[in-house]
Amino acid sequence: VDPDGAKFVKSTDASYTADPKPIILTFESDDATLVEFDFIQNIINGVIPHVFIKYRKSETGINECAEFANVGENTPISLSAECVDMSTNVVIYIYTGDDFASENCEACSLPSDDGEGGSGNPDSFAAYYFDVPCNTECIEPTAAPTSAPTSGPTSGPTSGP
Repeated sequence: VDPDGAKFVKSTDASYTADPKPIILTFESDDATLVEFDFIQNIINGVIPHVFIKYRKSETGINECAEFANVGENTPISLSAECVDMSTNVVIYIYTGDDFASENCEACSLPSDDGEGGSGNPDSFAAYYFDVPCNTECIEPTAAPTSAPTSGPTSGPTSGP
């Protein structure tokens, strides 16, 4: 397992650099159908009042919006996600305001000024998108051939290098 295998895709927070990465891979199944990871709250200094993590829950195969309250700096949250086509998407939503009313069906979407999406002040939200590979060993580059093919057909089998 490559702990740093999660790929940062984008964020609504223009200043975010994904360094260090908040998604740490801890386990991946041999058949690339399951990945376990820790979310480490290193996005902002201090405590985040509300963290919502959207991922494909391994037990159900359905997108889950998990809520965590008062997540302290460097606090790990362990989750298990189902993989589709060798990867899974994870979105971290954070809310730093104090007037948020949790509605799980809206929490994993950003609020907007027109009232669509989640509830709360859009300026107090941020979303961080990651692509998590489910089998990092399969995506490693393979070694180049050790020798070139022969210049023409041979009369029999040849020995290796």
